[in-house]
Amino acid sequence: MCLLFPITIDNMNLPLKIAIVEDEPLIAENIYRSLVALNYAPLPPVSNYTSAIELINTERPDLVLLDIRLSGSKDGVDLAAEIKSRFGVPFIYLTSDSDPITIGRAKKTYPAGYILKPFTKSDLYSVIEIAIEKDNFAKEKLAERKPELSDCIMIKHNKAMVKVPFEDILYIQSQHVYVQVNTIGGRSFLVRSAFQEYLTRFPSFIMRTHRSFAVNVHYIDAVFADYLLVKNIKVPLSSAFQKSVSDVFFTR
Repeated sequence: MCLLFPITIDNMNLPLKIAIVEDEPLIAENIYRSLVALNYAPLPPVSNYTSAIELINTERPDLVLLDIRLSGSKDGVDLAAEIKSRFGVPFIYLTSDSDPITIGRAKKTYPAGYILKPFTKSDLYSVIEIAIEKDNFAKEKLAERKPELSDCIMIKHNKAMVKVPFEDILYIQSQHVYVQVNTIGGRSFLVRSAFQEYLTRFPSFIMRTHRSFAVNVHYIDAVFADYLLVKNIKVPLSSAFQKSVSDVFFTR
């Protein structure tokens, strides 16, 4: 059966998923509302170490906003150390503490940012965007230092790095700030990356067909004026890529 459009995880934009760890309910609620107003996707706030670990393990947020003083025996610095070792998620300290001892403990966990209460919505936006950009840059630099694999790409999925052979990739689709990699076995992987940049990691037979799509030319079954059939899935073909796709397809 021919599908009208490729199946995707979500056709809507995927904003940053942000965890809030704050033990004062009113402050937590204000942070939550500010994040919603800034078009992020905040998770329900939690107030202690144990709840935060459970939330991060389940939801895998892109960023954690973390108060240093928490209810319970373990504080935010303890939680930050655990986040860093187990999850590798960037975190930002939100705190009213500015004394040298507190800052000394906090900086040893290498936070992505640090903001003092009270703060404005614009303060929050600035520190989040800078933190995410810094984290993305660090990950790119780390990837550059890793040995390249000639026949596959490693994709982070849940707690593991999954080896995905290039030949198994059916098509790739842009999902706002994410890229969805779809394989011939029906598996899909969601990667946070700019589409244009991510495509540079693939061989030439993964060809762009549209501003939001690229396909494995080995699986093209038919070329039409404005779409391709790729294993019975319709993938858009824009005029800007018609010639390059046709040249490859008809000379195979």
